[in-house]
Amino acid sequence: MSYSSEPSNGYIIYNANIYTSDDTLPKIESFVVMNGKFVDVGNKIDLMKKWNGLKCIDLQGRTILPGLIDAHVHLMGLGESLLSVNLVGTKSVEEVRERIREYINSHPEINITTDWITGWGWDQTQWKSKSFPTYEDLDCDPFIKKYSISLSRIDGHALLVNKNILDKLVNVPKTVEGGEIGRNRETNELTGIFIDNAMQLIKKIMPLPSEQLLLQQLRSAISKIHSFGLIGVHDAGIPLNILEFFKKVVNEQPEKFNIRNYAMIESLENTYNGDDVEIIEGLGDGRLTVRSVKFFMDGALGSWGAALLEPYSDDPTKQGLLISDPTLLPPVIKKWIDKGFQVNTHCIGDKANQLIINTYEQAFREYVLSQNEDKELTEQEVNDEMKKLAEKVRFRIEHAQILTLEDIKRIGRLNIIPSMQPTHATSDMSYAEQRLGNERIKGAYAWRSLIEAGVKAFPLSSDFPVESVNPFLGIHAAITRKWVNGQSPHGENGWFPSQKLTRQEALKGFTIDAAYAAFNEAIMGSISIGKYADFIVIDRDIMEISESEIVDTQVLKTVFGGKVVFGDLLF
Repeated sequence: MSYSSEPSNGYIIYNANIYTSDDTLPKIESFVVMNGKFVDVGNKIDLMKKWNGLKCIDLQGRTILPGLIDAHVHLMGLGESLLSVNLVGTKSVEEVRERIREYINSHPEINITTDWITGWGWDQTQWKSKSFPTYEDLDCDPFIKKYSISLSRIDGHALLVNKNILDKLVNVPKTVEGGEIGRNRETNELTGIFIDNAMQLIKKIMPLPSEQLLLQQLRSAISKIHSFGLIGVHDAGIPLNILEFFKKVVNEQPEKFNIRNYAMIESLENTYNGDDVEIIEGLGDGRLTVRSVKFFMDGALGSWGAALLEPYSDDPTKQGLLISDPTLLPPVIKKWIDKGFQVNTHCIGDKANQLIINTYEQAFREYVLSQNEDKELTEQEVNDEMKKLAEKVRFRIEHAQILTLEDIKRIGRLNIIPSMQPTHATSDMSYAEQRLGNERIKGAYAWRSLIEAGVKAFPLSSDFPVESVNPFLGIHAAITRKWVNGQSPHGENGWFPSQKLTRQEALKGFTIDAAYAAFNEAIMGSISIGKYADFIVIDRDIMEISESEIVDTQVLKTVFGGKVVFGDLLF
């Protein structure tokens, strides 16, 4: 290959195995990059003649994909997790304590008086006990007892804190709407567990990170995602102070923000806070876009917080948690539509999903009627206008994890976009059937059923740091519905194999479909003329190799706007 030490304004990539995610020209061998954009595609002979004088780079048959997009992430959550106690994969509370001790010993700069030790990733479903831990599981170790410790469950929907933090709380309420405060059933003493909305009691007293720490977290997160070929993310719920931080970095240090972040404004109470934020379209040459809001309807399946129509099969005393009253949403949604914002709502359980589908449908209907007050529309005309509106605003359901079979059809009929995470299925499938029972599970993680219902796009994601950043694990899960060892609860053919995606569908889910779900299909998501020159070089052809080999895919180079941001050599 011919490389120079500095990136130029233009070059030709040729002799490559290129999957474009563009249905008009799905596979090519060469493309031209000029000033950070794809300006031509096709075969090498034609392009070399047409663009004579540009540097030519021989990829020697290597595979190229469009820069990958993860359609549901928590960017700063990843950065925080990378700089805190890693609890992912722990098999017991003893191992949790061991990792905390190791972290303390390796960070002598921790101020025992003012600093909190945070951690991410414990999952009681992977422990022998299967039950939630308590503060006593931390404080039984005298070495770590003297620190203030807050540990997030793997799904981000539960916190475990120790006694030092419990002692900082004042006037703890008996209950929290849309949340649960862990208490000992006999003594009513706080256990240290806070679920969903109750977590705000802890977050309100948590020390705010410095700007220096935020920069460290951002740098760590972006470096991580570049190493796995991601150049785009949909940041699923950011507070306004983080939005201001992002804007400052993009405006002052854009080289530290080499991603395309479609950021959703966080609305924890599902209210209208649009007066505090303006639409941002591609700030910093496409680095930051803000035109969506994220609502929350329920919790997560692993913490029994997903709101279900019927009680949990493995615990009939629980039916999940509704975080807010959906009947209050239609006028709020109308305000967001008027402002030009997309609405994306976290829904895991079938009750949460059904309620938000009802709410979206009601909001669409009321909006159409309000825009046609001087007309007498027939029911068919109302339905037609609702469908047009839905396609225009592209409302999403984040996760859409457990659905009734009828609600799957309604999602397609109403042009709602389901934003789903393949590795959630493979992480949950060891216990999901036990939680949901034999009938309800048929509408869970139902990818093929949703596509057959006619959804316009099927964006895929990881929800990192809940799951691994690695999108090739997501592609593997999507097409196999197996663990990485090739097994599943239903054997070697995969878990409910009729719901598998094809390789082409999985790749589109992490490229052009993800771009569509963020209104960005005209500027990214495929290797097409006029779009940002975001692409990756990988070490194998994931469309042809065996399924089991996909999980070992290595990214050789990640290119953002025509410039290499990961990999040893520059173009």
